[in-house]
Amino acid sequence: MCGRYVLINGKRVFLTYKELRVKDDGHMDEHLPRYNAAPMQHMPVFAQRGGELIALQMLWWLIPHTSKDGKPASVAFNARAETIETSALFAPYFKGSRCLIPADAFYEWKKISVSVEAKGKMKLVEEKHPMCICMKNEQPFMFAGLFSVWKNDKGEEFPSFTIITTAPNALMSEIHHRMPVIMPERHFEMWLDRTYKNTGALKKMLVPFPASEMKAYRVSSYVNNARNEGPECMKKVE
Repeated sequence: MCGRYVLINGKRVFLTYKELRVKDDGHMDEHLPRYNAAPMQHMPVFAQRGGELIALQMLWWLIPHTSKDGKPASVAFNARAETIETSALFAPYFKGSRCLIPADAFYEWKKISVSVEAKGKMKLVEEKHPMCICMKNEQPFMFAGLFSVWKNDKGEEFPSFTIITTAPNALMSEIHHRMPVIMPERHFEMWLDRTYKNTGALKKMLVPFPASEMKAYRVSSYVNNARNEGPECMKKVE
């Protein structure tokens, strides 16, 4: 799964992906920096709207456009790559409402068994150590996602998104049994093209990112609380 991530500077994303022609309405950095972004918060997303690629603030938790009350779908902040073509919820968006979510890093919690003393006896207990995962070159990257635009009775738009997850690569398998899909730049154009409907070809893109290009390190439990923000969330601990 992917339940927390980092995006510090939108301008740095544009500098990293100069060939990605995104129209920015000035709101790209509206909620940034975010060192501990969590579901039900608004974050910038790249998607095609009205025939052009734009940066748009969206709610992280998919609200189906068919919703009668504008409430998010159950556990829809992530979408599984393996079932995305057949899911009643996600399949329509996979065919025509795909997006990219810029990020600098993401967090996952690694389960560790440790020995502790209790009433004079040693026993094994399970701890969850927060890990920060990013690129070795520390450059921004893009999650693959899907988006929806729900409209209320007044015609007001409420865009939302979900992050697609897949099986872990060698690095992530030591931390968690899932990881977010990180989209290589060579696939950006096809992934964002809403007229491209070959879901078989699109699904082949939803694979683990090369572990050789990534790194992971432990951070403090400060990041556990989604209300905590700031560079301390990413600070390495031994």
